[in-house]
Order: sequence, then structure tokens, then C-alpha cells
Amino acid sequence: MSLLAFGLLLSAPAWAHGVEASLRAIPAFEIQARYDSGEPMGSARVTVFAPTDPTTPWQEGQTDARGRFLLQPDPNLTGLWQVRIRQAGHGVLVNVPVGEEFPQTEGIPSASPPFGPLQRGVMAACVIWGCLGTALFFSRPRQSGYAAVESPPVSGSPGSGISGSQAGSSALE
Repeated sequence: MSLLAFGLLLSAPAWAHGVEASLRAIPAFEIQARYDSGEPMGSARVTVFAPTDPTTPWQEGQTDARGRFLLQPDPNLTGLWQVRIRQAGHGVLVNVPVGEEFPQTEGIPSASPPFGPLQRGVMAACVIWGCLGTALFFSRPRQSGYAAVESPPVSGSPGSGISGSQAGSSALE
């Protein structure tokens, strides 16, 4: 016991590990993707394109379970950043303005606006026209696969009293 007490008295004081943290304010954009029904596009594929090269992906990732994706673009690359979100054949393209020439506004519209009354009317007319055309197509009388050819009446049938050679000459006359 005395050795343990002596060891504790002679030991150097213990210092905790030093930890530092730095914080830099970088503008970030939270993008939320949902279907028209309001259901979030969870785990959707996200591709981000910088304004300097709109053909090569700058970042790739996916949305979280609630359809959200956090974009932290390089503040030195100003312009319109394109964010493409796709899942199961559905997708949307969001343009995110970055830079001093673009005012930062809340709720950047990310989807196309809803259809107007004229567009809805045209779509309804097209659906009605398609249904009517289909119904008329299937309601027409069906014809057999062979064309109906009318043959001339045969006058040399048995019991008519005309022989076959006479029937043939009368048909040609």
C-alpha cells in the first residue's frame, strides 16, 4: 500500500486532451423533395451541378427519409447551381442562386407551378376525346378477315334445265 501511495505522490499531474472547434458561416440551402401527394421522396438520388460546369456533377448524394437534402455550395462559384433529384422515374430540377447578384429569399420555388385553368381544360378535353375515340373504335361492327366478294348467280345449277356449257356461255354474254 505504501508503494501505491508513494507512486501517486510522485506522478505527474494528468492533463486532459485539448480540443478546439472552429465555426465558419457558409450559406447552406435545405431542399425538400416531395411527390404531388405530399409524400416525401426519401432516399432519392441527388446530383448537384456547379454553374461553371453544368455537365459534370459537383456533388452526388441522396435525400434523407423526409426527402431533405442540405446543399452547401462553394461561395466562390456564383451563379445558378442546378440540383437534380430523381427517384423511380420521377424527378425535379431545382435552380439555386448563389452570389451577391442573386437575392437570398426564403422558399425558392423548386417545382413547376400548378396547372392553370386553360391547361386543365385542354387536358380534360384530350382525355375525353381519347376515351370517346377508343369507345367508337371498339363499338363499330366487326368485319370478317376476308373481303366479301359477290359471285354472279349460277344459272346452271341442277334442276334449272340448262346445261353447264350453256350456263358458261350465258354468263360470258
